[in-house]
Amino acid sequence: MALAAGLPVPLCYVIDGDATINAFAAGNDPQDAAIGVTRGALDHLTRDELQGVIAHEFSHIGNGDVKLSLRIIGAVAGLTALAQLGYIFMRLGAQSSDGDKDSAPFTIAMILTGLVVLVIGSGGIFFAKVIQASVSRQREYLADASAVQFTRNPLGLASALKKVAGMSGAKREASTSELESQHLFFASSGGFMEFLFSTHPPINERIRLIDPAFDGIIPDVVPVQVVADEPAAGFAPASRVAPPPLPTETRAVPSDLQIQDSLGFRGQISAELRTASQDPVSAMGLVLGLILRRDSALRSAQLEKARGLAGGEVAREAAWSEPLLRDLPAGSRVPLLDLSMPALRQLSPEQEALFRLAIAQVGYDAEDGLIVLLIQASMRRYLSKEKNPVSRSGDLAAACGLVLSAVVRTSSESPEAQARAYQLGAGALGLPGLDAALLESEAIDLQKVDDALAVIAGQSVYDRRKFVRACGVAMLNDGKAEPAEIEIVRAVADSLGISFATGLKA
Repeated sequence: MALAAGLPVPLCYVIDGDATINAFAAGNDPQDAAIGVTRGALDHLTRDELQGVIAHEFSHIGNGDVKLSLRIIGAVAGLTALAQLGYIFMRLGAQSSDGDKDSAPFTIAMILTGLVVLVIGSGGIFFAKVIQASVSRQREYLADASAVQFTRNPLGLASALKKVAGMSGAKREASTSELESQHLFFASSGGFMEFLFSTHPPINERIRLIDPAFDGIIPDVVPVQVVADEPAAGFAPASRVAPPPLPTETRAVPSDLQIQDSLGFRGQISAELRTASQDPVSAMGLVLGLILRRDSALRSAQLEKARGLAGGEVAREAAWSEPLLRDLPAGSRVPLLDLSMPALRQLSPEQEALFRLAIAQVGYDAEDGLIVLLIQASMRRYLSKEKNPVSRSGDLAAACGLVLSAVVRTSSESPEAQARAYQLGAGALGLPGLDAALLESEAIDLQKVDDALAVIAGQSVYDRRKFVRACGVAMLNDGKAEPAEIEIVRAVADSLGISFATGLKA
């Protein structure tokens, strides 16, 4: 599902003590996200149903709902503390008099102050929870729709929701902490003024929107029989809804949905590479293997440099993976990089520092192509832990023009089509001072592109998202997306710290 959503693979956790069917997403951004699933979900959902639930949580991560939810939790907690402070003032005022008439003015002042603070805090809590519930319900609809888009299988998510509705004993009294954070979960715990404060829409309504043929009958929920099968790198084998067709030739600016739909990974990654991506040492070897030169002599020199920094085992893994990586289908390198992220998170600070040096020592040149540069830029950003790096000085318009030109020049289209693609992308970017003409291939130097990426990476999230979207618009200038083009746009998004699930929205 990470490949389908175009997001790094999050850390995964199981809540063993919860027998209900539920799941949640956590983390401030896609690079440090996590997904939790209850034991009840694992015991009662089939593969397709669980995939729909996980896709729903990926939608929350990609759409920025987790960060929004954490801010709402903070606001509600702050208002709750204010109300509690007012109550404390009233108690202190009532206890301070001790029958002393001289202290009556102070007592009255304390009680009145506490009452005012209590009313303000309580009113704030009420309206904050109403807003919290209203916003959360709309985000749930969006997450359901995105999950169907990712999986192409609306019946999987609909069936999971039916089991949530039919789970015996699922309705239970929610604790105070759960009420503050219930909007983070896949399904509402219920029981708290459902009509006004529910953070999730009525479950039957969610099912009908996904499955119009739903007759309102909720089946009994029983544990599923687990059947081992071959792990998939893309989608689970089941009947799918075909993606909306794209026009074969168009000069119109493609919609966000068209761009997002085109960027989803549809290929397969071998079992050997998937297994290697789950081990920290092997994952480092895969990353190095992705950026090694094709020439055997140059590749040997690169491996020697890597061995001296990252260690002999990492160099051996890189050498082992090189033949497998050479046969990777077009557009599979960046998805494989995303699959390796959870393993790379397990590196110690010392390992990260040496691995970062090894990547820098391997380097790149003009023969490597733009994708190798972008992979290195993505890893530098990820390993540096800098969420908002300081902007490198430089002309932003010139930087955007250079990188956009480099992206467009990777396509196999005619020069005329590339020029049209650049103009569409530049128009979508709408940056004053941006060169209206596509740069010639000879004028695109990879070192300058790397410097330009650093300038763009230091801009605001809004500006970076806007640039990623411009690259997507240029990619779909003719309504078609080549695997190499898809990979380049995904790599640009990764190198700028933007998931294209959110980065393609204006």
